[in-house]
Amino acid sequence: MTATHHTTAEIAKLARVLELPDPADLAFLADLPPAAIRAFRDQVNDLISRRDARRMQRIGAAAKLIPAPIAAKITEAAFGPVLAAAVAGSVDPARAVAIAGSLSPSFLADATVTLDPHRAAEVITHVPSSMAAAVARELIRRGDYLTMGRLVGSVPDSALRAALPHAADIDLLHVGYYLENTSAADRLLTLVADRIPGMLRATHTENQWPEAITLLDLLGPAERSRIGDIAADQDDEVIDGLLTAVGELDAWDTLLPVAAGMTPTALQRLTQRPLLHTPEALTTITDTALTHDLWSDLLPLAAHLTPTQLQCVAARVGTESDESLTALIEQAHTDNQWETLLPVALAFDTPTRNRLAALPILHRPDTLEAAFRTTATHNLWPQALPLLDALPTETHDTLAARIGTLSDDQFHAAATASPTTHSTPTLLTLILRQAPAPRTRSMTLLNETPKLEVLVTTLTTTDPAFWKALSDIRTEIPQPLRGLLAAQVAQCGLPEIGDQLTA
Repeated sequence: MTATHHTTAEIAKLARVLELPDPADLAFLADLPPAAIRAFRDQVNDLISRRDARRMQRIGAAAKLIPAPIAAKITEAAFGPVLAAAVAGSVDPARAVAIAGSLSPSFLADATVTLDPHRAAEVITHVPSSMAAAVARELIRRGDYLTMGRLVGSVPDSALRAALPHAADIDLLHVGYYLENTSAADRLLTLVADRIPGMLRATHTENQWPEAITLLDLLGPAERSRIGDIAADQDDEVIDGLLTAVGELDAWDTLLPVAAGMTPTALQRLTQRPLLHTPEALTTITDTALTHDLWSDLLPLAAHLTPTQLQCVAARVGTESDESLTALIEQAHTDNQWETLLPVALAFDTPTRNRLAALPILHRPDTLEAAFRTTATHNLWPQALPLLDALPTETHDTLAARIGTLSDDQFHAAATASPTTHSTPTLLTLILRQAPAPRTRSMTLLNETPKLEVLVTTLTTTDPAFWKALSDIRTEIPQPLRGLLAAQVAQCGLPEIGDQLTA
């Protein structure tokens, strides 16, 4: 979507250079990328400048011989604004400004329409702020936002500060739509930082979201995320208007990179809006992330979704091939995004979770250790423990060793979460694979777990090997844990092992 609107803006700029009154005459260029149209526009400007270079230099030399007020009269009466703009780059900057000082704001505004900012850059930097403000006021009165947008990148900050107060909030948006590059867009919005909330409200009131989203796409990462935070702080009506427009314009590829740099509070506000609770929107967003290489931008947003929302995301991710899932995990691992990846993985249905756990990338010590470390650091045990059940036994030694690195509080957090995720048997299985010293520590910590009785009652396996392994290390198991295990194994139909545990 944003490429289409950038192309529309570039066609309008090209029509101005070609002196076509109606940009619709160039509608046949609509399928071209905006960069191609801009490159052609630059070539046209170069051709025009080279063709008239000698004539402009002669006129510029002659201007030195005439007093500035007289030169201004001749310029306005004989040359006209188009020729005046062409000559501007061939005249000494101070001389050009002196002549311009005797010209009316209306004439100067006419001249800026065809002025090439690149070739008149020195002149532009010498323009007094008061003159720049007068010209800007006239251009805004005419609604000539295209000319304003072309000039913003060349006009000094002091001139912009003098000119921009004359623009309404919606005028600033229209100017931003025609900006030439990211640098100009960042600069403009930095200068009008205090007016961004007003711009957003005006955008919603006048239903100009397509232009706003196009401008957002032009901004650099830091600036657009700042705008995203400000947008998330607006009234619900404004946020809903933005999200609705993004959906209608299929511009999720613009919004996802914005969301990636937003604050957690802003992201949470965004994910609470009704549109982001619809399966259709969540599926489309996820599909956009997967097909536009925006997976790392989606994950920070996913971290603030509810379980129901995550299921929609996970359902779409689960349709990817094993090769694609491996690439997604590798990217999250490289970007250190396990904290946001694990909730998505937990939301998979059981077959997909088992398929995920079977991927070789999850058997590598580096990925296992990174996932385990993130789980412990951020207390993600409810999300991570169910995944342990699906991992193959060849990963258990690595996981068992990692359990030994947990602090007491981290271990208790894992043990407390295991009953609610039905993962207590897996946790005990891993502890049994530890070396004697760390295993004794684990059993001591397990004995201190709050609601220990509830934890033990979730051990419902009737596998004799599991219970026999516990019996074999009974001297390492403190009371009351050993007594509870003995009673539980008897409940599972193996009373003789219960007797061994208490022996």
